[in-house]
Amino acid sequence: MSRGAQQRILSQLSSSPNELSSGIAQCIEALCLISALPRAYPLMVEYTGASRPPVTKAFGRTLLSRLPLRAVVSMIKTSMNLPDHVRVASATFYREDGSVDTTRVLLDEDSWKELVPYIHTLHVEGEQPFAVSPAMPNKGLSTSAKTFVPSATPISIKTEDGTSLNLRTVYSPNSPPPSSPFAMLDKNL
Repeated sequence: MSRGAQQRILSQLSSSPNELSSGIAQCIEALCLISALPRAYPLMVEYTGASRPPVTKAFGRTLLSRLPLRAVVSMIKTSMNLPDHVRVASATFYREDGSVDTTRVLLDEDSWKELVPYIHTLHVEGEQPFAVSPAMPNKGLSTSAKTFVPSATPISIKTEDGTSLNLRTVYSPNSPPPSSPFAMLDKNL
């Protein structure tokens, strides 16, 4: 029997002229309303990151529902002593029957206050800022420089007439700037 059919039967019974059946139906409707209310359980926050083992902490729903999600993340970072680079990755929610659905769901930041009553666990992950891996060869890219620094390997192009031109010999950072951009090419051809 579908939920809609159950609701129709309850509404028919509650408006019944029979006082006993009407009273029972009203009690069942009240129980349904109470069971549909948001959970009184704490909201669990689980942190997973590379810098430390996973940590779980309970937070009060009332406080979290009053704050925007960005403020909640800031409060979680402070309370759980987390690094600066954390983000809310996903959340798990309660099902209608009160059990926990293990499916991780992305959150809409603008709907945070509406979603808080139904969230079981908020999953927060540590983000690693970009760093050059030692396994990744550094091909002339200086991580402290603001511009690209090419490596010492030759850079050559082939012209339309088939001659090969090494661009490193065309321009050197130590040479004075040419009078025109074409003067450099004319010099080496």
